[in-house]
Amino acid sequence: MVQVQSHVMERAADFAQLADRLERMASSIEETKDDATPGKLLQLAEKTRGAELNIAFCGHFSAGKSTMINTLLGASLLPSNPIPTSANVVKIRGGEKAARVYTHNNGVLTFDPDTEMEKLKQFAVDGDTVEWVEVSYPGTMLNEKASLLDTPGIDSTDAAHKIATESALHLADVVIYMMDYNHVQAEENFNFTKTLKDRGKPVYLVINMIDKHIDFELDFDSYKESVEEAFATWNIEPDGIFYTSLAEPDHEENQYEAFRALLEQLIADREKLVSKTVADAAEHLIEEHVQVLRRQNAAERQELENRLDELQLPALDSRDAGRVKNALQTAEEAASELASRVDKARKQMEKELAALLDNARLTYYSTNEAAEQYLESRKPGFKMGLFFSGKKTEEERARRLDVLLADFREKVAANLDFHFKELLSKFPEQFDLRDEAYHAAVYATTIEVTAEFLSSHVKDGASTREYVMNYCSDISNGIKTEYRRAGLGLIDQVAALIRKQTEQESMALQKQLAVLRELMQIHARLGQLSAMEQAARQRLQAILREGA
Repeated sequence: MVQVQSHVMERAADFAQLADRLERMASSIEETKDDATPGKLLQLAEKTRGAELNIAFCGHFSAGKSTMINTLLGASLLPSNPIPTSANVVKIRGGEKAARVYTHNNGVLTFDPDTEMEKLKQFAVDGDTVEWVEVSYPGTMLNEKASLLDTPGIDSTDAAHKIATESALHLADVVIYMMDYNHVQAEENFNFTKTLKDRGKPVYLVINMIDKHIDFELDFDSYKESVEEAFATWNIEPDGIFYTSLAEPDHEENQYEAFRALLEQLIADREKLVSKTVADAAEHLIEEHVQVLRRQNAAERQELENRLDELQLPALDSRDAGRVKNALQTAEEAASELASRVDKARKQMEKELAALLDNARLTYYSTNEAAEQYLESRKPGFKMGLFFSGKKTEEERARRLDVLLADFREKVAANLDFHFKELLSKFPEQFDLRDEAYHAAVYATTIEVTAEFLSSHVKDGASTREYVMNYCSDISNGIKTEYRRAGLGLIDQVAALIRKQTEQESMALQKQLAVLRELMQIHARLGQLSAMEQAARQRLQAILREGA
């Protein structure tokens, strides 16, 4: 006995804890513009706190739902006219006799189930002013913690009826889906049943009015097989199928008693069933809330997506965020390369020019010999012959200068000038440029080796062999300096051409970058919207699963 009491207390504590979490979930989304989900969560919390079992009857208005419920309860509590009977959800539970009508504007109205049932039934069909009808009645299979929900017919032309049905499904632990024998394979049956199964609801199908079956047209086993195949085609696996007749209780195929036994077993397993279905319902309400957020964001999301379609670039799917990101990265790298292209090109050309000048050999043995002779003629006291020595001396000096000049010019022309012009003329081609004026300027470049140039590098008092080597090095470096100066000037011209080319490319690239950056901003905002929706889902799931 003590163990049973302890188990009951533990179960009650579990339901109370789950109800608290549901209330916290409702509170956490009250500040959003979701007007429906918080109320549903609070309804679910109230149901959970009492571990109340709700068995919802859904289906065609002509399938006999109300008659079936009255028969199961042994009392005429619901209207059963051949017209849509309920515009609202009617809840019937066990307990002391009571009837309440929850209205939209006039609060809760109470009725005596014994004397005012007809008036109550009129409220059941009034969908404009009534939100919910609840009846308590003793002496049935139901107790205070077990209820049957009669929902409006799903095939009603009144959209409010369908909304009323769907708005109560979060409270349903089990759904009994009733169909008229002649309307089983209506598409709305498959659609609605699949929706219920996708929500994780236990669904039992009741094919009512089987007394309409004519056996010689089709044997009943074949009929049942066709029903099962039809639902299997839609990938629907009901938890059970019952074939019933209230008009002919003794019909040999009537499974009414088995159906009633199922309901009694469900009621007996109330706590186990409720603990699972409440959690499933809460998960579905989380998804409903996320869908509300998505609808709230729909206009902005659509505007952003429309803008994505407007911003088109060749060979790029603007809706593919990954490809847009890669394209932007590539374009930014190209922009960075453009920004540094002139400096890189200049450094590259200067490096190649320096390598050419450093490797150009301008003085050989003949040059050294001519230089030694020339430098000797520049020494003080140098003279030729005994007679007319002044004239002969000057002539010899001039001759030696001419020899050195001719030798050095030859070396410069062959070992430097030719290669210099060949190198400089090819620089534009390295950068996909053509410019005839520049090409002509390269070949028009003249660096003249003059007598003055040679004499300008002579240092007074120099007379040793070592100095001859130094002198040759000086005139070699000196002429290279002149070529370097001319080369840098030509490189400036190429750099200017590259700069002009780069500016044109940069203008086109900047336009592309502007588009790509806007695309990325749009994708970032779309990502934010999705992230906010996902964060809301995760926050509610954390409360539900962990109480966090």
